[in-house]
Amino acid sequence: MTLDIIVPVYRGFEAVRRCIESVLSFPQQAQFELIVVDDACPEPELVRWLREQRDRKRITLLQQPARQGFSAAVNRALALHRDRDAVILHSDVEVANDWLDRLAAHAARGRDIGTVAPFASYGGVAGYPRTGFRNALPDGHTVASLDSVFRRANFGASVAVPLTCGPCVYLRRECVTAIGAFDGGPLGSDYGVEQDFCLRASSAGFHHVLAADVFVGHAGAVAFGVTDAQALAARAEKALDKLFPHYPVLRAEFLKNDPARPFQRQVDLLRLAESPKHLLLFITHAWGGGIRRHMTELAAMASERCEVLFLEPAAGTTVKLSWPKDAEGFSAYFTLPDDSPALVLLLRTLGVARMHFHHIHGLPRAVLDLPGAVGVPYDCTLHDYYAICPQYHLVTEDGRYCGEPDAVGCAACLTRRPGQWGLDIGAWRGAFGRLLRGAERVLAPSRDVARRIARYFPDVETTILPHPEEPIAAMTRVTRVVTLGNLSPEKGLRVVAACAEDARARNLPLSFRVLGSTTEPVPLWPQAPLSIHGQYADGELPTILAAERPDVIWFPAQVPETYSYTLSVALAAGVPIVAAALGVFPERLANHSCAMVVPWGAAPEIWNEALLRAGQGGRVEGTRPVPAKLTVS
Repeated sequence: MTLDIIVPVYRGFEAVRRCIESVLSFPQQAQFELIVVDDACPEPELVRWLREQRDRKRITLLQQPARQGFSAAVNRALALHRDRDAVILHSDVEVANDWLDRLAAHAARGRDIGTVAPFASYGGVAGYPRTGFRNALPDGHTVASLDSVFRRANFGASVAVPLTCGPCVYLRRECVTAIGAFDGGPLGSDYGVEQDFCLRASSAGFHHVLAADVFVGHAGAVAFGVTDAQALAARAEKALDKLFPHYPVLRAEFLKNDPARPFQRQVDLLRLAESPKHLLLFITHAWGGGIRRHMTELAAMASERCEVLFLEPAAGTTVKLSWPKDAEGFSAYFTLPDDSPALVLLLRTLGVARMHFHHIHGLPRAVLDLPGAVGVPYDCTLHDYYAICPQYHLVTEDGRYCGEPDAVGCAACLTRRPGQWGLDIGAWRGAFGRLLRGAERVLAPSRDVARRIARYFPDVETTILPHPEEPIAAMTRVTRVVTLGNLSPEKGLRVVAACAEDARARNLPLSFRVLGSTTEPVPLWPQAPLSIHGQYADGELPTILAAERPDVIWFPAQVPETYSYTLSVALAAGVPIVAAALGVFPERLANHSCAMVVPWGAAPEIWNEALLRAGQGGRVEGTRPVPAKLTVS
């Protein structure tokens, strides 16, 4: 049986050429005809190339007289051969290997199958490494190599899904004949036509399948010239909800159950097992902070030669094994000690070469046995004093250094504050003494840590190795700008918010501080370089201002002030002042040597220029204070 591969084209020469060449470069057992529909493409170079491919009999080319959209292009091609199954490919898709044969094999498994879809890097019913993300290809992989991993990890596997959509969808002819072609009319656009097709097909008794052993690459947002994709997709979802009242529940259940996840994880595991890099396991707590930063930096430093997994607590005695790279989605959960054999087997299968204990807080005691069970060497880093004290930081109940009392004192402390695993101090130090003595390397970031540990484990050799850090960039001097009093729109609140946004957008060295409160919410740090002190009593302002040590005091009033008591405080502070050239400010600042006034309706860029100049005036070589009579415009 011959299949039709339908590629609607509107624009994107390089993407279209890559798509078509990928289809034609990989032989298939299934016979197919490649049908390209030119939907009035506006790119002459692309039109010429498509005609060349037609003349060379590589493709069948259909040309629309005017642009009619994705659905019309697909429907025209579907009508060409009414006895053939068809695969709809977006023109920015890349396929590889025997992708078509595998899709066709899934489609042939039942007469009630309506559609089949593969995994894709972006879009569709299932993504990889993560669904719902614009995934880049993992390091070291091409579409062909990753599709090969999918084939080996999930060969022949599929799972039922409520519908299919996206950059590659296989349509069985019986389904098309039974329910008709694509129809964007009820949706208001071509967005959602595949979902609509599938939901109509489900009502007619057809089922839909995710082919777990096929992967295609998809650039996304190239194929059909859509500029407002998110808005169109949202509108399509609303229309589908009205047309198919059961659809919201169906969608929610699909997202909750995530049937693609087991197959994604199988691919993850095969990639890890076949990686040419050494595989390391970092064992740690689930907190962030300095330990997580250190591990992340170590993983980045070793990334050319090593892959790193994290093992951390989840809940109770359950631990989470994960691949902590931002672009990866792998995680697996084990309850210890019951699942210890399964975890050990997985770590051995993946080829973990070394473990590294960074912390044990929240982890079950069985993690201490993992290196021996897996049969690999391990290291320990002493980020704190977990090896000698269940409180980790040698801290008393009132948050102070305990002075490291004798064992009797430690036992008394644990009576009041039981430690992890219910161990007394002797059993605790016995367990960690064995752990440290069995380590290939025990690392301490300072001599002080090494000396303290040596008091308890004198036979343990500790290597002092400060944490490696990237060079810290020179700190840019930031001009600190304060406004005084409660800030409302008439006092310049919205001007302050706009200037803070401009400073953030242009990365200006400005920091804004409201000494008072605001009458309406504004974006604050970290969304904008703006913070609020809160209300104060009038007599407290001079002290608060001295503590803030501002570089500039700013009065951005948007109405003509009649006097301003806070201006009196600002003048007494001897700090440069920037104010609106409105109301009393030009008059009262006329004899102030470190002030400038700015038109009250100035753009944020003008205000910020004035604030930067005022804040640096008299402090930066070559600059002079600007008198109030000089207006910035």
